[in-house]
Amino acid sequence: MATVARGEPGVEREDDRELIESARAGDSGAAEELLLRHELTVWRACRHLLPVEEDLPAAVQETFYRALKNLTHYSGEGKFSSWLVAIAVNYCRDRLRRRRLVPFMALEARDDDDPDPIAVIPSREPDPERVAMARQAAQWVGREVRALPERQREVFTLRFFAGLELEHIAEALGVDVGTVKTHLHRAVHRVRRAVSEARP
Repeated sequence: MATVARGEPGVEREDDRELIESARAGDSGAAEELLLRHELTVWRACRHLLPVEEDLPAAVQETFYRALKNLTHYSGEGKFSSWLVAIAVNYCRDRLRRRRLVPFMALEARDDDDPDPIAVIPSREPDPERVAMARQAAQWVGREVRALPERQREVFTLRFFAGLELEHIAEALGVDVGTVKTHLHRAVHRVRRAVSEARP
């Protein structure tokens, strides 16, 4: 398997369309490189839309399988990464509906090198008491995020964790940018309020 550098979330490369055409023509190497470029974006979306007990590699693999199977349906009008994320979001919705679970973003449950932007409350004094307060605040935030309506949670996840711009979130979810802004504003307001209430 060729080693391909994984791109930053939400970043589209100019030669993606060349790879798409090659993949459509049956070039497995082009398909592999194309998907690896967007693996981080898909991974982050699934990681924060599915509960911690879900098999994330399987979710990413299924997203890529569906993408390759339906590659001929990609019109090329929007960003390829947004199209991929739409597939990932639909997969996560299907998983959660089958299991009758409410999706949540586990702010402290996953141990990785990609810290959540709101999980750590800045502190001027890094003493044990402050650390404990920060953890408590993160728990408050986690509860608020779990309580967000589905669409607000999806928009929040795609913006802050998958790193997509507002217009690309709109493409992925099939809504207009104004709707994305509204959901994001409401979600951020609730999360910020939780952080504020959690502070001593």
